Amino acid sequence: MTEPQPPRTQQAFLAHVRASAGQLGPAEKRVAETLIAHLEEITDLATSQIAQRAETSAATVVRTCQRLGYSGYHALKAEMTRHRYLRDRESQPSAQRAEADEASNHSSIIDRVLTTAQSDLASAAALLDRNAFDRAVDALASAQRILFVGSGESATPAQDAALRFTMGGRQAVAPVETLSQQFTARLLSTEDACVAISFSGANRHTLDAVSAARSAGARIISITSSGVSPLARRADISLATGSPTQETEVFVGRIAHTLVLNALNLAVQHQSGEPTFGPSQALVDVFARTLRPEVTDEPTTET
Repeated sequence: MTEPQPPRTQQAFLAHVRASAGQLGPAEKRVAETLIAHLEEITDLATSQIAQRAETSAATVVRTCQRLGYSGYHALKAEMTRHRYLRDRESQPSAQRAEADEASNHSSIIDRVLTTAQSDLASAAALLDRNAFDRAVDALASAQRILFVGSGESATPAQDAALRFTMGGRQAVAPVETLSQQFTARLLSTEDACVAISFSGANRHTLDAVSAARSAGARIISITSSGVSPLARRADISLATGSPTQETEVFVGRIAHTLVLNALNLAVQHQSGEPTFGPSQALVDVFARTLRPEVTDEPTTET
């Protein structure tokens, strides 16, 4: 696997750590959590202090930094120092006035929003673990039944994914009501899979459904913005991706999750020999009847 490259901004570093945490061991995850919790203090903390707060060894701190793409903790500190300098310089009053002047031009707002979203989606794509994605495809392709769960704004992507997988010839469901999600999850088996979608990775209803699915022995696949979230920790396969900037964090994160679900569907259909566009061969007759022009039994009047 290609080693991750150090991100160029402080916010990108946060997204990078969150997404990479799913690949780390328990002690390394604690280090990652400590780095996130004390991001503003990193430039002032020694390796031993990070190790103490993470309840691990200094060697584990160094190893974690290397897994994140740095040569060691001191290289990470140097990068954070640079990020802080650039951030402080950009936050000077003159920069704030320039940003306000730009925002006052309404015609420029849409260009700025679309350009930022495009850039952040590219960053989100770079954060996704391709090996984890491949394992998720294999798990879904071999599953007898697939349960998609999501609450709040994550409910719609879950339902859309279930419909797409069903069109592809899979037995997939996405109950709307939270208790129905838990009931359905508990009735899964070791031959089934549960895909949980949560932006925060901490939604209680989604976590309860995942716990029920795990009790049933189903494979758990999480799609979230944080690789150190409770949902990611409970998953067998964690797909963490999201925006590297706070400005578009929620918006771009949800788009990225929807795109990941669509990509999973296309990959599973391709692996299973089903068409990647249109319904499964088993559903062609259903679609033909549904799309057929309405025919009535009323006689026509000839003139």
